[in-house]
Amino acid sequence: MVQVTKQAVQQWMMLEYLAKKHRYQSNINTFERKYTMLLEASEQHIETAHTEAINEWDDYIEWKADYDFLQIVKPKIQDIQKGNIEYIG
Repeated sequence: MVQVTKQAVQQWMMLEYLAKKHRYQSNINTFERKYTMLLEASEQHIETAHTEAINEWDDYIEWKADYDFLQIVKPKIQDIQKGNIEYIG
């Protein structure tokens, strides 16, 4: 049987979520530099464009997903920092 402390689980979870946060934020920063605008402006640009640019649309989908995932990860990091971890199983 393997024994694990709550602190070890908390540290492992924190590393996992910080890595995800870093990946999502890095992708977002890349798109912001590439298009020199924030996600909201890119969304408006795509919606009002007269011609469809497939590459921009593909980037927007990935950009939006990274943004949405980042919004999910941030509160989880706060919960872990506060020790709000529930063990199930």
